[in-house]
Parts: sequence; structure tokens; C-alpha cells
Amino acid sequence: MNNIKPLKWTELIILFGVPTILNFAACQIVIPYLESLKVFPIEISYFLSVGLLVLVPMFLSAIYLSSKEIKSNKLKDIFVRMRIKKLSPVDILWTVGGFILLSLLSFLIAKLILPIYNIDATPFFFRNMPITQNYTWIIYIWPVFFFFNIFGEEFLWRGYIQPRQELLNKKSTWFVHGFLWSVWHLPMGFDLVLSAIPILFILPAIVQIRKNTTIAIVIHTIFGAFGFLSLAFGLVH
Repeated sequence: MNNIKPLKWTELIILFGVPTILNFAACQIVIPYLESLKVFPIEISYFLSVGLLVLVPMFLSAIYLSSKEIKSNKLKDIFVRMRIKKLSPVDILWTVGGFILLSLLSFLIAKLILPIYNIDATPFFFRNMPITQNYTWIIYIWPVFFFFNIFGEEFLWRGYIQPRQELLNKKSTWFVHGFLWSVWHLPMGFDLVLSAIPILFILPAIVQIRKNTTIAIVIHTIFGAFGFLSLAFGLVH
């Protein structure tokens, strides 16, 4: 859309900074507090804290900011503003190729680099993985959290912020965007950030090239779902 206004550096820092502060509060304050109550598994503490305190507000903020910018509440117009559109044959190739590349790089990091430094890529809030018979119900709750995980991030990061950021950071957008996205993940653990480096930088790079947020939504969904279910069912350690 030609009427998109470029971000200012202060806006960019605020748009990433506020969710990062909320993520820190959720992961480092709320999760430990809920854990101290010993009411439910830490995975549920994670779903509740990060979901309600961080991801749902991100999801709603992205929709609100986009609609306010284009002065329309129509979902179709909001999707156009967020560059959410059908995948062309070329986009499909980028989606498949991007997924294969980041999956391969993530595998190599997990198997070759992290063991050297004795780093476990499994987040601290997935303590009960693989899920035992007593906790199988977590699988049925996860999709609600996962919806806001994907669309909260993609709508705000790639849908609302990145089109404006590309007018600010130009060719370096993917790197700056990836760095700030990495900082947002830090409250979840530095180990997680190291293992997630491929997706943190490849995803914004592909979106910058193709100008299509749907690619990021598809890749993020498949990659995230595979990662969680692999841990839950003990397919990876």
C-alpha cells in the first residue's frame, strides 16, 4: 500500500520494546508465581501468562493499529494493509524452500553447536516434555495458545511493523527486525534464542523479498507446531 508511513526509530523501539517488557514480566515474574502456587503444570503457566499478557494484546494491537492507519475496520482492508494475500506459485516455492533451509540450519545448530557448550534448546517452561499420560490434556489446550502465538506475532511483527520498517531500515530491515525479534525472545531463555536464530532472521528476510506475510504465517505455523508436538511426543530430545 502506497500510503504506509515509515516508522521512526522511537516507534520501532516502542513497538518491539513494550511486548518485550510484557514477555519478561510473563516469563520471569508471572510464571514463577504461578509455579509457586502448584496448581497446574508449568506448560499451562506459560500458556496463561505469555498468552494472556503478551500474545493476545499483540494480536489485538496489530488489528487496531492497522485499522486506525487505514481508517477502515473491514477485515479485507486490514489484511491488505498487513500484506496477507494468497500464495503465488513463486511464493509457494519460497515457503517450501525457506522452511527446508531454516529447518536444516536449526537441526545443525541443535546437533553440532549447542552440545559443544552443553546447551539444552528445550525451553524452561516445557519441563514436562515429553508429555506423560497424566498430562495429555495439555495437548488439547495448546491449540488456543498456539493460535495467538502465531497470529499475535505475525500480525504485529510482519503484518503491521515490517511494511513500515522497510521504509525506515531499507535493505537492512531483515537484520534489524530479526535482532529485535531475538531480544523479544530473550526472557524465554538465551538457549532458545540461539536455537531459533535461523527462523528469527530468515522469516523477515523472505517477507521483505516477497512482500507477503502469508509466507511467514505458514512457515511459522508448521515450524512451531512441529517443534511443540515433537517435544510433546518425545520425537526429539
